[in-house]
Amino acid sequence: MSDRECLRTLAKRHYRINRVRLAGETRIEGDTLFLASGLCSEALACSDSRIILDVGIRIVSPAEYGTYTDTILDVQPLAVKSRDSRLGEGITRSLSGVVLVLCGKDESGEQVSEAGSSQGVLSRTVRFDRPGSIDSGEIVIKVDCLLKSGERMKRPGPLACHKAADYLGEQVRAALLALSEEDFAAGCAGEEEFCHVRRPGRPKVLLVKEVMGQGAMHEKLLLPLQPCGITGSRSNIDMGNVPLMLSPLEAIDGGVHALTCVGPSTKETSRHYFRDPLVAMALVDSEIDLCGVAFAGSPAISQQKKMIAERLGMLVEALDVQGVVVATEGYGNNHIDFAAYLEAIGKRGIPAVGVSYCGNFGPMITGNPYTCNLVDCAKAANGLENSILADNTMVAEDALLALAMLKAAMRGESVSKAPRRWDLRVREKNLARMRGENQKPLQSEIPTATPPPSVWTPVNKPLAEMKVALVTGTGVHLKTDARFNLVCDSTFRVIPGDADTADLTVSHGGYDNSDVLADINSMFPLDRLRELAEEGLIAGIAPRHFGFMGGSGDLKALANETGPAIAEILKNDAVDAAIFTAG
Repeated sequence: MSDRECLRTLAKRHYRINRVRLAGETRIEGDTLFLASGLCSEALACSDSRIILDVGIRIVSPAEYGTYTDTILDVQPLAVKSRDSRLGEGITRSLSGVVLVLCGKDESGEQVSEAGSSQGVLSRTVRFDRPGSIDSGEIVIKVDCLLKSGERMKRPGPLACHKAADYLGEQVRAALLALSEEDFAAGCAGEEEFCHVRRPGRPKVLLVKEVMGQGAMHEKLLLPLQPCGITGSRSNIDMGNVPLMLSPLEAIDGGVHALTCVGPSTKETSRHYFRDPLVAMALVDSEIDLCGVAFAGSPAISQQKKMIAERLGMLVEALDVQGVVVATEGYGNNHIDFAAYLEAIGKRGIPAVGVSYCGNFGPMITGNPYTCNLVDCAKAANGLENSILADNTMVAEDALLALAMLKAAMRGESVSKAPRRWDLRVREKNLARMRGENQKPLQSEIPTATPPPSVWTPVNKPLAEMKVALVTGTGVHLKTDARFNLVCDSTFRVIPGDADTADLTVSHGGYDNSDVLADINSMFPLDRLRELAEEGLIAGIAPRHFGFMGGSGDLKALANETGPAIAEILKNDAVDAAIFTAG
């Protein structure tokens, strides 16, 4: 076998668009993209009228970047496979100079989002020229979707928005594909060539992309028929979140359609995967043998989390790789899976590096002996999640550092311990080390929390003599209370013991709200607790119960402020026991 073996090749050929106009039909003539004026009504007619109320299209030129836009759900390339090609190989035709941007809100004015939203003046709420964002000077085809109230945090809601936008995308793909070779060549603005080279004898490396798998807008659609499309795709949730292997060229050829609506600055859009810097950098790294890209979900249920982590461990063991890079978007709950994946790999003696965002939210919420080689994608000056799209997502610098750290670990070199908190100087030192200007070892950039030992309180009376309270991290509160701030909220809400469950609601972006909105007892079993009291199984229920948002990310505030405050009230109410539910 040769020491350099090319498995397959991919060419992305870019066609330049300088103008977008409305017309009678969707077509491309010269450097102008014409969109059929009836696309909005057609997309709406194809949508579920029980979920989606309106679809609008606005063409935003660079001179109009100062206009208002609702929160951006996704940024999508407009690309199509040539007739003799399939995803991950052959030729992909792509439009340059124009990009599709999907936005959405519901009829009550709430943005379709989780930890914050990017509505506002476009030029202020987008970090331009990032892999998953809008490039400076591009024409934006903005698709605006309006959902019925209550649908924004249910799984079918965001999906309906994406399907409506993909209707437009399909028409553009057809027009792009209809261009003759001669016409395409006349408007071609350049070509990118990718080759998946196997390098026997070099350390075999696997890339792992952790993707959200908790319902609502927390999922990905994998392997569509067309780049970043929907038709033919499979949901990682519907596939059980188990690791799915893609070739590097499938991954970077639009093998992922992103539904995820985590915080704007940390979410990876469909375009991010189409231009993923980690895959791109690993493909051309002659010092490693890149074998593939595995996509593994982050389910909501604890037992499933353990199962997925173990399946990933078995996969890397079977592949006999020498190193793994695990990358994830967002922050918070998904770091539980992130740490579990690193542990499943590390306990098999395989070096691994993790890439994520954490910044000034404190140490990563959980750690283990294998969360020791970490690269932080934080770039905002204050190190926090914000309302700027793509401000804290992975760029080429992060990818190169992750690969350098992995190669050091595979050589047996030590990676020094992370600082106690995020510090930009660590990145500066790491870059200097990569340039050969600093002889000190690379340093992990994200500290991880070490959970304290559990405090067990002995039971000193029969259950039938106990007064019991409910405490939930699922975001439950009275409908008359202020909603939780989904960006970072460590406050709590008091729920009276005699509250009618019909007067309760939830504000939490970390899970699909469908079940809890249908029956609040699924997350906050107040009616069931009353039944236990009536049956005499417990002495009674507490006069006050408590709800907070478990996805706040601020461990210090939860441990030092929220927790003690709730405990003090429970103590004053002479509560004997508390039942906790998590979200």
